[in-house]
Amino acid sequence: MKKITLFILVFACSFFSAQTITVNTDLKYKVNLPVKKSDKTPVIIMLHGYGSNEEDLFDISKSFDERFLTVSLRAPFAAEGQGYSWYKLDFLPQKQFKYDYKQVKESRAKILAFISSFCKAYKADSTQVFLLGYSQGTIMAYEVALAKPEKIKGVVALSGLILDETKKIKFDAFKLANVKFFIGHGNMDNVIDFKKGEEAAKYLQSKKNNVIFKSYDMPHAMVGKELNDIKSWLKSNIEKEKKAEVKK
Repeated sequence: MKKITLFILVFACSFFSAQTITVNTDLKYKVNLPVKKSDKTPVIIMLHGYGSNEEDLFDISKSFDERFLTVSLRAPFAAEGQGYSWYKLDFLPQKQFKYDYKQVKESRAKILAFISSFCKAYKADSTQVFLLGYSQGTIMAYEVALAKPEKIKGVVALSGLILDETKKIKFDAFKLANVKFFIGHGNMDNVIDFKKGEEAAKYLQSKKNNVIFKSYDMPHAMVGKELNDIKSWLKSNIEKEKKAEVKK
Protein backbone atom coordinates (compact mmCIF):
# COMPACT_ATOMS: atom_id res chain seq x y z
CA MET A 1 0.00 0.00 0.00
CA LYS A 2 2.85 2.41 0.86
CA LYS A 3 4.57 1.65 -2.45
CA ILE A 4 1.38 2.40 -4.40
CA THR A 5 0.89 5.65 -2.49
CA LEU A 6 4.50 6.67 -3.17
CA PHE A 7 4.13 5.90 -6.90
CA ILE A 8 0.96 8.01 -7.12
CA LEU A 9 2.68 10.87 -5.29
CA VAL A 10 5.73 10.80 -7.60
CA PHE A 11 3.52 10.58 -10.70
CA ALA A 12 1.33 13.43 -9.48
CA CYS A 13 4.37 15.62 -8.78
CA SER A 14 5.82 14.93 -12.24
CA PHE A 15 2.49 15.63 -13.93
CA PHE A 16 1.96 18.77 -11.87
CA SER A 17 5.44 20.15 -12.62
CA ALA A 18 4.94 19.62 -16.36
CA GLN A 19 1.57 21.34 -16.33
CA THR A 20 2.59 24.36 -14.27
CA ILE A 21 5.49 25.38 -16.52
CA THR A 22 4.20 28.08 -18.86
CA VAL A 23 5.33 28.26 -22.48
CA ASN A 24 4.64 31.48 -24.37
CA THR A 25 2.63 30.02 -27.27
CA ASP A 26 -0.89 29.69 -28.62
CA LEU A 27 -0.21 26.11 -29.76
CA LYS A 28 -1.68 23.20 -27.80
CA TYR A 29 0.81 20.52 -26.76
CA LYS A 30 1.60 17.52 -24.54
CA VAL A 31 4.87 16.99 -22.69
CA ASN A 32 6.71 13.82 -21.68
CA LEU A 33 9.35 14.68 -19.07
CA PRO A 34 12.76 12.96 -19.09
CA VAL A 35 13.44 10.27 -16.49
CA LYS A 36 17.04 11.43 -16.24
CA LYS A 37 17.34 15.20 -15.89
CA SER A 38 20.55 17.09 -16.65
CA ASP A 39 21.82 20.53 -17.58
CA LYS A 40 21.98 19.40 -21.22
CA THR A 41 18.56 17.83 -21.70
CA PRO A 42 17.90 17.03 -25.39
CA VAL A 43 14.48 17.87 -26.85
CA ILE A 44 12.22 16.16 -29.39
CA ILE A 45 9.46 18.24 -31.02
CA MET A 46 6.80 15.96 -32.54
CA LEU A 47 4.72 17.15 -35.52
CA HIS A 48 1.67 15.07 -36.43
CA GLY A 49 0.15 14.45 -39.85
CA TYR A 50 -2.87 15.99 -41.58
CA GLY A 51 -6.20 15.50 -39.80
CA SER A 52 -4.62 14.33 -36.55
CA ASN A 53 -3.61 16.00 -33.27
CA GLU A 54 -1.01 16.07 -30.49
CA GLU A 55 -2.17 12.68 -29.14
CA ASP A 56 -1.24 10.81 -32.33
CA LEU A 57 2.53 10.48 -31.91
CA PHE A 58 2.71 11.10 -28.18
CA ASP A 59 2.67 7.49 -26.97
CA ILE A 60 5.84 6.53 -28.85
CA SER A 61 7.73 9.23 -26.91
CA LYS A 62 7.52 6.99 -23.85
CA SER A 63 9.82 4.48 -25.55
CA PHE A 64 12.58 6.98 -26.36
CA ASP A 65 15.84 7.30 -24.46
CA GLU A 66 15.04 8.42 -20.92
CA ARG A 67 17.17 11.55 -21.27
CA PHE A 68 14.82 13.11 -23.84
CA LEU A 69 12.30 15.82 -23.04
CA THR A 70 9.56 15.28 -25.62
CA VAL A 71 6.71 17.56 -26.64
CA SER A 72 3.97 16.80 -29.16
CA LEU A 73 2.39 19.84 -30.84
CA ARG A 74 -1.10 20.32 -32.21
CA ALA A 75 -1.21 22.04 -35.61
CA PRO A 76 -2.90 25.48 -35.60
CA PHE A 77 -5.48 24.99 -38.37
CA ALA A 78 -8.64 22.87 -38.35
CA ALA A 79 -8.52 20.14 -41.00
CA GLU A 80 -11.50 19.47 -43.21
CA GLY A 81 -13.64 16.78 -41.58
CA GLN A 82 -11.74 16.32 -38.32
CA GLY A 83 -8.45 16.94 -36.57
CA TYR A 84 -5.90 19.64 -37.35
CA SER A 85 -3.46 20.60 -40.07
CA TRP A 86 -0.29 22.63 -40.46
CA TYR A 87 -1.73 24.09 -43.65
CA LYS A 88 -4.77 23.71 -45.89
CA LEU A 89 -4.47 20.69 -48.12
CA ASP A 90 -6.54 19.35 -51.01
CA PHE A 91 -5.95 15.77 -52.14
CA LEU A 92 -5.75 15.39 -55.92
CA PRO A 93 -5.49 12.27 -58.14
CA GLN A 94 -2.22 10.33 -58.50
CA LYS A 95 -0.88 11.28 -55.05
CA GLN A 96 -0.79 14.98 -55.90
CA PHE A 97 -1.75 17.83 -53.54
CA LYS A 98 -2.89 21.42 -53.68
CA TYR A 99 -1.73 23.42 -50.68
CA ASP A 100 -1.55 26.91 -49.18
CA TYR A 101 2.14 27.82 -48.77
CA LYS A 102 1.22 30.99 -46.90
CA GLN A 103 -0.10 28.79 -44.09
CA VAL A 104 3.07 26.66 -44.30
CA LYS A 105 5.10 29.78 -43.47
CA GLU A 106 2.68 30.74 -40.68
CA SER A 107 3.06 27.31 -39.08
CA ARG A 108 6.82 27.43 -39.53
CA ALA A 109 6.96 30.72 -37.60
CA LYS A 110 4.81 29.28 -34.81
CA ILE A 111 6.98 26.16 -34.49
CA LEU A 112 10.20 28.18 -34.40
CA ALA A 113 8.80 30.54 -31.77
CA PHE A 114 7.62 27.52 -29.75
CA ILE A 115 11.06 25.91 -29.81
CA SER A 116 12.69 29.01 -28.33
CA SER A 117 10.00 29.51 -25.67
CA PHE A 118 9.85 25.83 -24.76
CA CYS A 119 13.61 25.40 -24.30
CA LYS A 120 13.72 28.53 -22.15
CA ALA A 121 10.71 27.55 -20.02
CA TYR A 122 11.88 23.95 -19.45
CA LYS A 123 15.59 24.86 -19.22
CA ALA A 124 16.40 22.37 -21.97
CA ASP A 125 19.47 22.33 -24.21
CA SER A 126 18.57 24.50 -27.22
CA THR A 127 21.57 23.08 -29.12
CA GLN A 128 20.06 19.58 -29.00
CA VAL A 129 16.64 20.02 -30.57
CA PHE A 130 15.31 17.20 -32.78
CA LEU A 131 12.19 17.35 -34.93
CA LEU A 132 10.12 14.21 -35.49
CA GLY A 133 7.48 14.57 -38.17
CA TYR A 134 5.01 12.23 -39.82
CA SER A 135 3.53 12.92 -43.28
CA GLN A 136 2.47 16.60 -43.28
CA GLY A 137 4.43 16.95 -40.04
CA THR A 138 7.53 15.75 -41.91
CA ILE A 139 6.95 18.40 -44.57
CA MET A 140 6.89 20.99 -41.78
CA ALA A 141 10.03 19.52 -40.19
CA TYR A 142 11.91 19.96 -43.46
CA GLU A 143 10.53 23.51 -43.76
CA VAL A 144 11.71 24.46 -40.26
CA ALA A 145 15.12 22.80 -40.59
CA LEU A 146 15.94 24.45 -43.91
CA ALA A 147 14.67 27.86 -42.79
CA LYS A 148 16.57 27.88 -39.48
CA PRO A 149 19.13 25.05 -39.47
CA GLU A 150 21.00 26.61 -36.54
CA LYS A 151 18.04 25.78 -34.30
CA ILE A 152 17.85 22.09 -35.23
CA LYS A 153 20.31 19.29 -34.49
CA GLY A 154 18.45 16.47 -36.21
CA VAL A 155 15.27 15.55 -38.06
CA VAL A 156 13.32 12.29 -38.09
CA ALA A 157 11.32 12.52 -41.33
CA LEU A 158 8.67 9.83 -41.74
CA SER A 159 6.57 9.25 -44.88
CA GLY A 160 6.95 12.80 -46.17
CA LEU A 161 8.52 15.02 -48.81
CA ILE A 162 10.20 18.39 -49.32
CA LEU A 163 8.03 21.06 -50.94
CA ASP A 164 9.41 22.86 -54.00
CA GLU A 165 8.98 26.17 -52.13
CA THR A 166 11.02 24.82 -49.22
CA LYS A 167 13.95 24.10 -51.55
CA LYS A 168 13.91 27.77 -52.61
CA ILE A 169 14.48 29.04 -49.07
CA LYS A 170 17.78 30.93 -48.74
CA PHE A 171 19.66 29.08 -46.02
CA ASP A 172 23.17 29.02 -44.63
CA ALA A 173 24.75 25.98 -46.33
CA PHE A 174 27.35 25.53 -43.58
CA LYS A 175 24.71 25.54 -40.83
CA LEU A 176 22.42 23.21 -42.77
CA ALA A 177 25.27 20.72 -43.29
CA ASN A 178 25.39 20.26 -39.50
CA VAL A 179 21.79 19.00 -39.35
CA LYS A 180 21.41 15.21 -39.38
CA PHE A 181 18.46 13.44 -40.99
CA PHE A 182 16.81 10.06 -40.53
CA ILE A 183 14.31 9.45 -43.34
CA GLY A 184 11.90 6.53 -43.26
CA HIS A 185 9.36 5.73 -45.98
CA GLY A 186 7.07 2.84 -46.87
CA ASN A 187 7.76 1.24 -50.25
CA MET A 188 4.00 0.71 -50.61
CA ASP A 189 2.98 4.22 -49.53
CA ASN A 190 -0.48 4.95 -50.93
CA VAL A 191 -0.53 8.67 -49.99
CA ILE A 192 2.96 10.14 -50.53
CA ASP A 193 4.91 8.33 -53.22
CA PHE A 194 8.00 6.42 -52.08
CA LYS A 195 10.03 8.30 -54.71
CA LYS A 196 9.32 11.56 -52.84
CA GLY A 197 11.14 10.18 -49.82
CA GLU A 198 14.08 9.14 -51.99
CA GLU A 199 14.15 12.57 -53.65
CA ALA A 200 14.26 14.28 -50.24
CA ALA A 201 17.23 12.13 -49.22
CA LYS A 202 19.12 12.86 -52.43
CA TYR A 203 18.43 16.60 -52.15
CA LEU A 204 19.79 16.75 -48.60
CA GLN A 205 22.79 14.60 -49.47
CA SER A 206 23.60 17.10 -52.23
CA LYS A 207 23.74 19.77 -49.50
CA LYS A 208 26.38 17.71 -47.62
CA ASN A 209 23.98 16.59 -44.91
CA ASN A 210 24.42 13.39 -42.91
CA VAL A 211 21.39 11.42 -44.16
CA ILE A 212 20.19 7.93 -43.34
CA PHE A 213 17.39 6.72 -45.63
CA LYS A 214 15.51 3.51 -44.87
CA SER A 215 12.62 1.87 -46.67
CA TYR A 216 10.04 -0.37 -45.00
CA ASP A 217 7.50 -2.88 -46.24
CA MET A 218 4.43 -0.81 -45.36
CA PRO A 219 1.88 1.65 -46.77
CA HIS A 220 1.44 5.18 -45.35
CA ALA A 221 2.03 4.07 -41.77
CA MET A 222 4.62 3.20 -39.13
CA VAL A 223 5.89 -0.25 -38.15
CA GLY A 224 7.80 -1.61 -35.18
CA LYS A 225 11.08 -2.01 -37.10
CA GLU A 226 10.97 1.64 -38.13
CA LEU A 227 10.33 2.75 -34.55
CA ASN A 228 13.27 0.68 -33.32
CA ASP A 229 15.51 2.26 -35.96
CA ILE A 230 14.33 5.73 -34.91
CA LYS A 231 15.07 5.06 -31.24
CA SER A 232 18.56 3.77 -32.06
CA TRP A 233 19.30 6.77 -34.30
CA LEU A 234 18.16 9.28 -31.69
CA LYS A 235 20.10 7.58 -28.91
CA SER A 236 23.28 7.31 -30.99
CA ASN A 237 23.26 11.03 -31.67
CA ILE A 238 23.06 12.09 -28.04
CA GLU A 239 25.56 9.36 -27.10
CA LYS A 240 28.07 10.85 -29.57
CA GLU A 241 27.49 14.29 -28.07
CA LYS A 242 28.22 12.95 -24.61
CA LYS A 243 31.47 11.21 -25.71
CA ALA A 244 32.69 14.37 -27.42
CA GLU A 245 32.25 16.29 -24.16
CA VAL A 246 34.26 13.68 -22.22
CA LYS A 247 37.19 13.96 -24.64
CA LYS A 248 37.36 17.68 -24.06
